[in-house]
Amino acid sequence: MLGQIFAKSQNKIQSPSKLARITAMIDEQQWSLLDVDVKGEIYEGLLEKNAEDTKSGAGQYFTPRPLIRAMVECLQPEALKTIVDPACGTGGFFLAAYDYIVKQPGLDKGARKFMKKETFYGNEIVANTRRLCLMNMYLHDIGEIDGEPTISPNDALITDDGRRHDYVLANPLFGKKSSITITNAEGNVEK
Repeated sequence: MLGQIFAKSQNKIQSPSKLARITAMIDEQQWSLLDVDVKGEIYEGLLEKNAEDTKSGAGQYFTPRPLIRAMVECLQPEALKTIVDPACGTGGFFLAAYDYIVKQPGLDKGARKFMKKETFYGNEIVANTRRLCLMNMYLHDIGEIDGEPTISPNDALITDDGRRHDYVLANPLFGKKSSITITNAEGNVEK
């Protein structure tokens, strides 16, 4: 997962003195002492702030977190089930479902392990947004840093990985025009 998070990353800070100052400020913090929930909340807050500032969070459509929580509460996902979001963006539906499931009484160690490694699957075709999702999930303790990510870069509209899931939590697939050209038995081309 770590390799996918930092794939094609670039430093856009041109001033060496500013970069040194930012690095020093980050190093001053005791990040390892912060609880997973705190780190995740900080990251989610930054994503939400970015969405408000740009009107299209992470370059895409940012679903308001209260709306996501309401949808998850209507669905009432259960432990030891899989959840897919075919256009997962920054992973908001996964995090809300995770929070909902964690609050269920009697969640044992096996169910927690399943939730961390095998519950959440998704697709995100925008590379930067996919990286934001992977980082968001990692900061919320979903997935393994040295494991394979469960977020695919493939277009869910044209790719089927063969997996079937218990729940689908998603927005409609916005912003992508996609078509497949097919030649039928008579030789006619259709889209």
